[in-house]
Amino acid sequence: MRSRFRFARGGILIFAGAVLFTCGCDQAAKQPRAAAASIEDAPQIGAVTPNSGTGRSQAFRLVVTHPAGATAITDVQLLIDEKMTPTAAKSCWIDVNSLNRVAARTEDGSDWLPFVPIGSAKAASNEQCSVDASSVKVEANGPELVVTLPVTFARAFKGEKKVWVVASGPRKHSGWQERGAWMVE
Repeated sequence: MRSRFRFARGGILIFAGAVLFTCGCDQAAKQPRAAAASIEDAPQIGAVTPNSGTGRSQAFRLVVTHPAGATAITDVQLLIDEKMTPTAAKSCWIDVNSLNRVAARTEDGSDWLPFVPIGSAKAASNEQCSVDASSVKVEANGPELVVTLPVTFARAFKGEKKVWVVASGPRKHSGWQERGAWMVE
């Protein structure tokens, strides 16, 4: 929310959250909506490619946007399983946290396994899938963030699966959104 009060000397007082700014010119009145206001918005999930297919491994490309810019996106998660359950136990659930590390969810869905730095020669994995951290890509361009996750499924994790994505910003998340289907052979 933005409020303006004119001073006798022609200045403008702009209130953005708990921060006050003053300007001695009329340029402040011509500025676009303050970034602090858009930081309150949730990220938007865009395309996931491929959104369908078959195989034991695939690099999934997730596109997420935020009105305050890609740097406002703090977390992107990918969940692949037959159905969405409260704990997502025994699913392929991957988290790209702080956009510089990756982890898989525990088998019972109660916590994250140790995070692995993106670019390292390690893998984030559970019994359903693994992600090679050296091949994870995180690319920011304006409001858009593109995350590429090379996922390899375990031999026992077979059958028709659905693909869900959620992204978080500083204050809100997108909510889980179904974005595709995958047949694991």
